[in-house]
Amino acid sequence: MKNLVKTEIAVKTEIFSSKDGNKTFSITKEVEGIEGGQAYFILLYPTRTGENCYVEDSTNSHILEHLTDLGFNSYTVINLFSQVTQSRLSLAGLSVDEENMKFIQEEIFSKLSDDAKVVIAWGNTQQTSPVIRESKQRILEIWESVQPSRPLYQLAVDGMKNDNIGVHPLFLGIRHKYSQWKVVEYPHKNVMKELEALRKEKESEKETKAKGKAKNSAKEKKKEVSE
Repeated sequence: MKNLVKTEIAVKTEIFSSKDGNKTFSITKEVEGIEGGQAYFILLYPTRTGENCYVEDSTNSHILEHLTDLGFNSYTVINLFSQVTQSRLSLAGLSVDEENMKFIQEEIFSKLSDDAKVVIAWGNTQQTSPVIRESKQRILEIWESVQPSRPLYQLAVDGMKNDNIGVHPLFLGIRHKYSQWKVVEYPHKNVMKELEALRKEKESEKETKAKGKAKNSAKEKKKEVSE
């Protein structure tokens, strides 16, 4: 037939995970056939393993849909935690993922190309959790130590409220599906100060509670002796 044009575009997927498949450290999507730079999105936790990495979840679908808006042709997703989770992240027994922090420092932050952009996109879910806050603070501290002169970025659209810091792709995909996405600088130095202030506040609360318990315990012992 006449007046037909054939276009071929392939999405190449690369994943780094543990041998048992329980942890995923990074997943990279490269769209062959379009021009653009490289991005690294820092999210919360992975949902894909080596066995199902070809299946797109909602987050990857939204990013791919707006990839040309953002000026990228490839991106890598890394997370605060490497444990693969198919539902909401459980905070029970959760601690800072040291193995994941080491991977991010040595394999991502230390090997960035000059034109690559790191995008904070972990959103505001479970932001009151001490371990979530500590993990975010660790990521930002590692960035400061490895790339002290480079900016971090975040997703945005025109008209979005300024308090949406580090917005997650799912949020934009639901609220701003048809808007043009862009990346703007992420105020990581201010966020680090806020996280440090919250950490000190939490420590102060623990010390106050510990002193209160010790004081009450001393009173009880004194009462027992007097009786």
